[in-house]
Amino acid sequence: MSFKLPTLSILASIMVGCATQPPAHKDLGIRHVVVIGVDGLSPDGIRKAATPVLDRLMAEGAYTLQARCVTPSSSSSNWASMIMGADVEQHGVHSNDYERDNFILPPVVKGKEDIFPTIFSEIDGQVTHTTIGAIYHWGGFGRLFEKSAVDYDTAAPDENTAAQLAATFIRQEKPTFCFVHLDHVDHAGHESGHGSPAYYASVSKADSLIGQIIAAIEAAGIADRTLVIVSSDHGGIGLGHGGLTMAEMEIPFLLWGHGIKKGYRIPTPVYQYDNAATVAFALGLERPYAWIGRPVQCAFEGFAEPPLNYPVPTFLEKPILHPKAIHNQRAGGLFFSDTTIHMENPNTTNDTELRYTLDGSLPTASSPRYNAPIPIKQNTVVRSGVFRQGKLESEVVEAHYRFVPAGKKPPVRYTCYLVDGIKQLPDFRNLRPVASGRIYEITSDEVPLPRPQQIAVAYECKIRIKESGRYTFFTRSDDGSKLYLDGKLVVDNDGDHGVQEKSGKIELVPGDHSIRVEWFNGGGGGWLDVCYQGPGISKQVVPVGLLF
Repeated sequence: MSFKLPTLSILASIMVGCATQPPAHKDLGIRHVVVIGVDGLSPDGIRKAATPVLDRLMAEGAYTLQARCVTPSSSSSNWASMIMGADVEQHGVHSNDYERDNFILPPVVKGKEDIFPTIFSEIDGQVTHTTIGAIYHWGGFGRLFEKSAVDYDTAAPDENTAAQLAATFIRQEKPTFCFVHLDHVDHAGHESGHGSPAYYASVSKADSLIGQIIAAIEAAGIADRTLVIVSSDHGGIGLGHGGLTMAEMEIPFLLWGHGIKKGYRIPTPVYQYDNAATVAFALGLERPYAWIGRPVQCAFEGFAEPPLNYPVPTFLEKPILHPKAIHNQRAGGLFFSDTTIHMENPNTTNDTELRYTLDGSLPTASSPRYNAPIPIKQNTVVRSGVFRQGKLESEVVEAHYRFVPAGKKPPVRYTCYLVDGIKQLPDFRNLRPVASGRIYEITSDEVPLPRPQQIAVAYECKIRIKESGRYTFFTRSDDGSKLYLDGKLVVDNDGDHGVQEKSGKIELVPGDHSIRVEWFNGGGGGWLDVCYQGPGISKQVVPVGLLF
């Protein structure tokens, strides 16, 4: 038997992201690159806010609203990946607690100033007679790049000043590379909630500030030699981010300017670390071997889409289950009497339908079709998706409907403590309580907190287990949380982070078991809820009827 080896041209096309790799220094006619990063800008924000400038950039350029950030979906890790062409496991910027002299994971390689090489140092080292600028609203961005590679380095006090400084710098200096960071959209998400009117207003403001920067490029007379990239570090859900939901993980990626295809929706996957690689490609640079990012070449004129590509699907709008989720609440709710499940299909085409399950399983084409409100009187976990021609074409939405047994009094005792500067769960034995009371579920939602931040809360009650077996408990929290059963640590979700879920397993026998949950919120939005799963029990919020 003989084997035919692939040609070098075929191998090259397989190994590269969007087309056959051109010579490293191929001149694309681009002399200036401006990257505008908007902290917390989600695809949802672009779709639903008034964004005439971004609409223009997409109509006149290439874009995807389905690029993917890295985990955790927090700022430092993603800004680092954006400018370092690599993921957390390569560059080591693991969280917002990262500092050059205080880190957990050292970078795989070190460039200038003993940090993982960024696009700033690569441009500075490979292009002669450069002018490089970094203007950033969030001061933390300044610790992520090589100061020695930047000619104009300034932290702006607000988004307006950041845009004005960037516009002036571009008009006067016509820089080879300029990175502009705007932070106010993230602030709106934390303060008012992602998807709130205030959040969409902040996106519209970002749009106008981006317009000022585009106008400066045109006024400087360099638009015909400039590439502009607009992207984000992460999205958000509720009052925070840091988790794995699509609302947090999906980001926009827009390219506009010289040599970019017009009105082109990028069909290939785009990752956060592809940003630096695309800048390097545009300027004809050699990319460091340590980078894993690939240039989004198919967005450039003259470059085809890759032959072995799996296109990124476009999802339909997901179902809406009522009562809707607010901030980090789960859709559904806590009820004291019978209720009905209401679903809504936000898609207007006639060829779509909602299908659902009532046991927490994934809906399929054979699941019941939603035609009318569904009456329920017991705890129910609903999952629903939009189907078209027998295929699931949306995210699956989940809702938890919980019922309080008649005459049941609140079984969970909570105790609040004020802890200044808190970044992890404290030793509660050394703290003085400032408030206490009783609530129905183990959640932050019911607790009248003395203050929203710099606070810790302990929850205690008993849970009645009816069947022997292995049980899994989950805490979903922002910031940290821990769950103990009969004094044993089962779930460790501690630390300063956005909403994230962690779990632990334990063997239990029938009877009453003590349960204690500890939770804290350091800053920004906070959240806690607790679920469990066991023999014959689908994952669900721990039922009130089992708490005493």
